Amino acid sequence: MGQKIKFGTGGFRGIIGADFTKDAVQRIAQGLADMMAADGDRTPVPIGFDNRFLSDAFARWMAQVLAANGIACLLYDSPVPTPMVMCAVRDLRCAYGIMITASHNPYMYNGVKLFVRGGADADVAVTRRLEGMVAAVKSVRELPEDELAASGSVRPFCNKKEYLANIASFIDPAIENNSLRVLFDNLFGVTVVGLRPFFDRYKIKEYTILHAERDALFGQRLPNPTEQMLRPLKDEVLRGGYDFAMATDSDGDRLGVLDEKGEYVGSNDILACLYYYLVKYKGERGDIVKNCATSVLLDMLAEKLGFACHTVDVGFKNISEKMRKTDALIGGESSGGLTCRGYLFGKDSTFSGALFTEMCIKMKKPVSAIVKEVHDFCGYTYSFAEDVMRFPVMPDADALAASNCAFGRDVLRTERIANNIIWRFSGNCWGVLRLSGTEPIVRIFAEAEDREETQKMIGALKKAAEHCVRKG
Repeated sequence: MGQKIKFGTGGFRGIIGADFTKDAVQRIAQGLADMMAADGDRTPVPIGFDNRFLSDAFARWMAQVLAANGIACLLYDSPVPTPMVMCAVRDLRCAYGIMITASHNPYMYNGVKLFVRGGADADVAVTRRLEGMVAAVKSVRELPEDELAASGSVRPFCNKKEYLANIASFIDPAIENNSLRVLFDNLFGVTVVGLRPFFDRYKIKEYTILHAERDALFGQRLPNPTEQMLRPLKDEVLRGGYDFAMATDSDGDRLGVLDEKGEYVGSNDILACLYYYLVKYKGERGDIVKNCATSVLLDMLAEKLGFACHTVDVGFKNISEKMRKTDALIGGESSGGLTCRGYLFGKDSTFSGALFTEMCIKMKKPVSAIVKEVHDFCGYTYSFAEDVMRFPVMPDADALAASNCAFGRDVLRTERIANNIIWRFSGNCWGVLRLSGTEPIVRIFAEAEDREETQKMIGALKKAAEHCVRKG
């Protein structure tokens, strides 16, 4: 019945109307209901949705199935950030939670993110079990729309107050009445739900919010705060005299930053600066966790601070799991997501944006000076770069791992971590080909002594990926 449902790094995603359909979503709901029944679990399921096309309808269609199976649904009454749903799962001690979103993917995609008890992303064991349950579905039980209200099984829900209070508990109240001027591009997403109240609560002297309205096409742009997407903000930063600019992805878990000069501050630097601030300025202690496509800057910084840096596979569930095991202070990835000990077991751009704002106020330095201070502290002089390639079909991972890349330098060793093929060189230099788990693209990462060498490595990796596709 229907196509095979498979959960990748960030959940199940597909093109709306092709892979991502009402049938597919309702079969996932039926599989989840069957899994909960097998476990004897009847805790309510919070269901959230973002601004994407039909996200609200998909959320309601999923609720109709869960309700028909006797499971109460807490259906959000408006679009919300993904971390708000995770917060509800944790606070209400629910077994599961659902978010309808495709995160940073293009506008034609949508998806389902699954959360488990404690408010964490579902791990591979859980999603594989759910995939099996979905595959075994013979028929879907669905409560008709006109019976939902009378059933009492689907209740309007919002935990915004609790979510914002949780973030506030991590922020120094002394930052109120500051002189900060901030430009925030919401990229037609949902992070404005959390950041606008934050700006108001802490009396940010001046803030401007762009693209706060809903546009299911995201202005024909990619709803992801990459360097390319933030480039149009540079002139606005300079013209308006802002201290920095921030931007976030469509469901509110990735953060991008421009400094006071309008220059892009990479996610590696955001993570490093916050780790440095927490330890050196706030006196906190602990290790850091990163994924295998994140800069050696974090390794160097952790060592200099007297702690360890732990490396895991891509996927924030891997970061949060390692943070639990090591009691790490902070964890994050080069794609722009992070969390801290005691907060959610998931990335949150309202939280990271708030903490970044606090850092700028408390350190009393321009963003560019903060980045320089961190680099100087640990002696970081490398150049990090990334790129992405889109293909008609996904290249074969085994073929990529066996490919001979013309790097022009000796390879110390090649590693394979799930969908990541990693080449290691002398002097902390490395390159990665990362096969996406949600769409037919390959992400490319490299770090070398300078920009020229890094770009050479990026070029060699791209040629290897292209060769594998042609050969296949």
